[in-house]
Amino acid sequence: MLKIGINGRSLFRQPTGVQHYAREITRHLCDIRTEEISISVFAGREGRGKEQDLPLKTGAFPAGGPLRGIIWEQTLLRRMVAKAGVDILFSPANVAPLSPPVTSVITIHDLAFLIYPQYFSRPFALYYRTLIPRIAAQARMLITDSDNTKQDLINMMNLPEARIRVVPLGVSPVFRRRITKKEMEEVRRRYELPPRFFLSISSLEPRKNLRRLVAAYGLLPAAVSERHALVLAGAGNRIFAEPGLTEAIARLKSGSAAVTGFIPAEDLPAVYRMSTALVFPSLYEGFGLPVLEAMAASTPVITSNRSSLPEVAGHAAVLIDPESTEEIAAAMELIATDSGTRTLLAERGKKRAALFTWEKTAQATLAVLREAAKT
Repeated sequence: MLKIGINGRSLFRQPTGVQHYAREITRHLCDIRTEEISISVFAGREGRGKEQDLPLKTGAFPAGGPLRGIIWEQTLLRRMVAKAGVDILFSPANVAPLSPPVTSVITIHDLAFLIYPQYFSRPFALYYRTLIPRIAAQARMLITDSDNTKQDLINMMNLPEARIRVVPLGVSPVFRRRITKKEMEEVRRRYELPPRFFLSISSLEPRKNLRRLVAAYGLLPAAVSERHALVLAGAGNRIFAEPGLTEAIARLKSGSAAVTGFIPAEDLPAVYRMSTALVFPSLYEGFGLPVLEAMAASTPVITSNRSSLPEVAGHAAVLIDPESTEEIAAAMELIATDSGTRTLLAERGKKRAALFTWEKTAQATLAVLREAAKT
C-alpha cells in the first residue's frame, strides 16, 4: 500500500489561486483513494472540526499566518509526517519542509518572486528566494501547472527536466451550471454590481496589472464606458502592494468603477455570467485559473499574450500585450460592441474549459506521486 501524506497548511486560509488549488487537489485525491492507497491530510489547529470528509490529522499549534505557518511546517509537520508513517509527502502550495523525513513531491506554481521581486514585500521575497530553491533541490519530483513554469524552473533554478512534471489545473463544474435570473439579481444586489460591466478577478497585487487595466478602461469611448462599468473583484494582501491603484480608480468618472473585495466561490459563477467579459491582463501567471472559470461560464475572455496564459486560453480568448493600455482598451471595445465576437468567444471558451477537470488533475497528480514513490 502507498501511504500518501498531504501538507494541508493552505487549506484553511482565505483562498487565493494557490489555496484554491490546494483545496481542490486535496479533495479530489481523497476521492480516488483505493485499497492500494491511503491518504492522510496534515493540518494545524484551525483544521479541527472542519472538512469532515477529509482524513485530517490536526495538531494543537495553528498553521495559519506567515510566522506560525513557517514554524508549523518546518517543525511540527515533520514530526506529524514521521509519526504517521507515510511513504511520501505531497506539498501542493509552493512550500514544504526542509529535509523532509520522507520522499517529497512539491507543486511549484510560479516563480513570480524571482521574476518580479519588486512586487513582493522584502521578508516574503527573501523567504521564498531562500526556501524554494532548497526544497526544490531536495524534492524527488516537482509538479508545475504549465510548460511555462516548467521552463522557468529549468532556466532560473537549473533544475533537471527529468524531475519536473506538468499537470494543468481543472475547473469546477459549478461554473457551467444553469443560473436563474433571480439568483443573478440576488448576487448583483449583494455586491452592488452595475447592470453591465467588465470584470477583473484577481488579488490586488502589482503583477495583476490592474493600474493598466484601469487606465485602459479610461481610454474607452464614452459610448462604451457609459454602458459598461469596470468591476475589480479580489482581496488585497499585506504581502503585496499595488501603489497608485486607488488614485487611478479615483481619476475615472464617478460611479464607473467598483471594487468589491473578496467574492466567495459560491457567488463567482453568477458574477462571471453577468459580466460582459473577463479582463485578465496579468504580467505573469503560473496558470491563470480565472481564465478557465470565465470560459466555463460562457463569458468572453481578454488575457495576456505572455507567460502561461496563451497555454491556458488557446484560441478561445483575445490575447493582448499587457503593457499596452491601447491594446487592452481596443479588445474591451471590440467585445462590448461586436455581438458576433462575444458569441464566438463564448462558444470557443466553453469547449476549451471542458478539457480541464479536477478529476484529470488529481489522476495525473496521483500518477506523479506513484512515480516518485518508485524512483
